Amino acid sequence: MTRPSPAAPAARIPSGRQGRFPFPPMDEYARHLLQENLDADTVHLEAHLPGTVDVERLRAAFTRALAAHPTLRVRQADSRWWHRRYHWEPAPLGPTAVAATAALDPTRRRALTEPPPLAAGPPLRLEAAPAPGGGTALLLTAAHTLADAGTCLRLLCDTADEYAGAPAGRGTGGSGGARAAAGGAGTDARTGTVARTDTVTRAGTAARTGTAAGTAAAAAGGGRPARIAPAADPSPGAGVGVHLSVLPLALTSGNPSGPSRPTVNDLLLTAVQLTLAEWNHRHDHPAGPIHLSMPIDDRPYGPLAPGAPMGNHNHLATIRAEAPAPDAGAGTAATLLGRISTQTRAAKAAPVTGGGPVARLVSAPWLPVGAKAPLTRALRRVAAPWTSTALVSNLGRVTHPLDFGPAGPAEALWFSAPVRMPRGLSVSALTLDGRLHLAVRHCHQLLSGPAAADLARSCAEHLDALAQEGRRR
Repeated sequence: MTRPSPAAPAARIPSGRQGRFPFPPMDEYARHLLQENLDADTVHLEAHLPGTVDVERLRAAFTRALAAHPTLRVRQADSRWWHRRYHWEPAPLGPTAVAATAALDPTRRRALTEPPPLAAGPPLRLEAAPAPGGGTALLLTAAHTLADAGTCLRLLCDTADEYAGAPAGRGTGGSGGARAAAGGAGTDARTGTVARTDTVTRAGTAARTGTAAGTAAAAAGGGRPARIAPAADPSPGAGVGVHLSVLPLALTSGNPSGPSRPTVNDLLLTAVQLTLAEWNHRHDHPAGPIHLSMPIDDRPYGPLAPGAPMGNHNHLATIRAEAPAPDAGAGTAATLLGRISTQTRAAKAAPVTGGGPVARLVSAPWLPVGAKAPLTRALRRVAAPWTSTALVSNLGRVTHPLDFGPAGPAEALWFSAPVRMPRGLSVSALTLDGRLHLAVRHCHQLLSGPAAADLARSCAEHLDALAQEGRRR
């Protein structure tokens, strides 16, 4: 089941009593699901800086950046079950929203599993922790009910500008801005999430066109989406983990803006298809079609463009590649890439509709929230068998300087999208300074940390093989 799709990327408009305004449908959908005992629905953004951050100066910069976005400086207003809608209301930043921590691992774990409370203040948290090898790791955590990854990136960019003493938004200018999240050099900027790792994973150089490609091709198509085979040693209990990595981005050559040339996003989707097919084959998991959910940003010029609305402004498209011929051999991966490229272009060109039955339910004016919540959760449970195999999100090329002045510019940047069972896996990517930052976020009941690292390595090898194949053509 996908999140409801807005008819247009309209901004939240504060109005009414004391600046209160109703939750948009996407916010309300996320809020209803929070009433279930699910893993934390958080967006995690992580930047590594070479220098040390002054926390008080960071708090002041974050407060000024947030002041420019009143639709983010809000909390959930008190509500009762008979109310027709949830509402946001203006709220000051809480005293613990910006803080320094002693260690990165527990801070990252908190970003993945402990969402900022919706009613205490703006559901945002910015923490500074020591980075491996020196410097500072900044972790921005947002409740997905409030904001998507693009919005979080915009807020962090504005915070960097304020911290450095530059006007906020100095690098934003849509597709021509000095540093906007924009597609180029083969990178697609309209789909997205982010990632980062403490170690650099080098993509392998061996081409991989045999069993994995054939299995992925055979599994693609109709029917219920395949589930990911659980690892032999899944982590005990509930919870969420993330594996972060950095890859060199020699993925395209020649003219990447040609109408039929695959983008980095197409390569990533294909690599994930091949990786999951190979993983399931190795674990003797029943074959089935691998469906990938791809977020598409509804803001025409992305979240960093001047005047872009903040909040949740994307909808999901499902990528289902048809199976090439079983005897395609070494050309199977290239065939799969071509069919995925065709689907992504069609998905991004398709008009945004008002959503399906969930959107109509959430926006129904006659139903109180006390009735909408269990109905929304029931619909999600009914639709669970048709939930996509994995979520693949790509924010594209980040061209904003993200320079924190005396603390230095970001040397690495990741974000990870929320995960829930039965999907249990999200792969998020962005490009910074010519390198692809990849985050593999996973539910512990599905994959252990080493299993997620294995998936990331396999994905990197498939990306490299696809790029090499493209350069030979």
